[in-house]
Amino acid sequence: MLLGQHLQELFGTKDAEIEKALEIQQQVGDRIGQILLQIGAITETQLVEALSRQLDLPLLDQEGQHRLSEDHLAFLKEKVDLEFLGKQHVIPVKVDHASQSIFCATNDPLNYSVFDYLVYAIGYRVCPILATKSLLKDLWKPYDDKAGMNLVSLLTDGDSERLKEIAFEAPVIKRLNSMVEQAVELRASDIHIEPLGGRAKIRFRIDGILHDIEDFDQLFYLATVSRIKLLASLDIAEKRLPQDGKFATKVASAMLDIRVSTVPTAKGEGVVMRLLYRERLSFDIKTLGFEADHAQILMGQISRPHGILLVTGPTGSGKTTTLYSMLTYLNTPEKKIVTVEDPVEYQLEGINQIQVKSEIGLNFSAVLRSVLRHDPDIIMVGEIRDSETASTAIQAALTGHLVIATLHTNDAPSSMFRLVEMGIEDYLINAALIGAMAQRVVRKNCPLCSQPDEGGDEVIQAYGLKKLFERFNGLKGDGLKILRGQGCAKCGGTGYRGRLAVSEVFEYTDDLKEIFLEKRSLEVLRERLRAHSGYRTLQEDGLLKAAKGLTTIEEVLRVC
Repeated sequence: MLLGQHLQELFGTKDAEIEKALEIQQQVGDRIGQILLQIGAITETQLVEALSRQLDLPLLDQEGQHRLSEDHLAFLKEKVDLEFLGKQHVIPVKVDHASQSIFCATNDPLNYSVFDYLVYAIGYRVCPILATKSLLKDLWKPYDDKAGMNLVSLLTDGDSERLKEIAFEAPVIKRLNSMVEQAVELRASDIHIEPLGGRAKIRFRIDGILHDIEDFDQLFYLATVSRIKLLASLDIAEKRLPQDGKFATKVASAMLDIRVSTVPTAKGEGVVMRLLYRERLSFDIKTLGFEADHAQILMGQISRPHGILLVTGPTGSGKTTTLYSMLTYLNTPEKKIVTVEDPVEYQLEGINQIQVKSEIGLNFSAVLRSVLRHDPDIIMVGEIRDSETASTAIQAALTGHLVIATLHTNDAPSSMFRLVEMGIEDYLINAALIGAMAQRVVRKNCPLCSQPDEGGDEVIQAYGLKKLFERFNGLKGDGLKILRGQGCAKCGGTGYRGRLAVSEVFEYTDDLKEIFLEKRSLEVLRERLRAHSGYRTLQEDGLLKAAKGLTTIEEVLRVC
């Protein structure tokens, strides 16, 4: 019998609630019981009782199980990592040596990876006993200060050989695997391990925002960092200098390239792991969230045979994804595309990607000069950092190449003046530049829990959203809606899930070239841009997306 049928018989769960949970399951996956719990259709006690009946497993209170004896606790400490088990909500409550069985309280009877770990480490069969999270929390309290004690005798901070040994211990491997699996499940882009003196904090960057996940004690922190450094082919004994490395792994069906960076801090070694999902990104420029008019301008600009397009924005604004999407669109057999990057984040088939290595003199300008002798049609410059790189890129654009380059400025109009500061003559800029864009990324409203905002009318009036919506959509307010995510399990209670691009785009037309040469004023240039019918600033583009219910005003104001 299915779980939903047990819930209906035991607690009268409604058909409509089960049907809603099944619809959500088709969209986002996850187990039906967890979805029913998240939407408030059932309580955790009801879920545990239904699972007990479905799987024919005992409940903790029915069995009358108590905490481990001192002898059994000592036996387990020699075999397994208790803290790891506590984090996984699998609490040993009884050891039966006669039958070679270990009884464990858990709220997840399908957590087979942890059960397999126990079988492998102890050699006893595992007998699950179901319990709610609150019961598990109470059950775990007496063991909390004993967690990780099985590592005390193994860790020696200055002994690299001992660190190597402990990095291959099962608890450390399981802990790191669990951390990466959780990051993938939460769609994190980065994992931060930050030492705090005596302990370490784990944080995930999700949709551009850092979230505290858990704390490590010092013992597991040292062992986990050593494990990561070994996987990334780094020197585990070197803690005085920054190091960079990478490794690949597979989590469920997701293939990951993980870039590792370590830095020495006052309280220990900080580690950041960048998670690069091979299959998750399609690099389709049409799916990045650009409005139709901006997408049309960009597609026209990158279809030019020569000239330079500048993409501006701070670190983390999505420039690399936009550039790769442009190159994917342009990548055809009759064109040779060469990129100069630092670092090469994703490998694109059919495109020649070059990694900058400044320590051996292979910088952007040096690589770019060599690239021009390889007869490219399209060149992507990861970042214009100095006058020499800027000059070479401009010359490439003037000699029959399409150049797409990034530049660090706050908005698109400032890009020309930044080139002037680098020593590029204004007439060369006018001859080479075909357009500029600035970009940010905002978090999208969660599609599962977004509801109309109660204060929507006040927001529309305060920010002039109706006028903005009508101006750039040609509609009379039809489709204008202010939504806000309420927070659910799938969005981590934030109300946001996923990100989309906010952009400022313009084509460098003859009237703008004339203004730039005559006035040399950023404000005058901006005034002329505002006179263009389709031009809008980054903030206006973000507000337009908020008016469509894609994001919130607060999110737009946070990044623009």
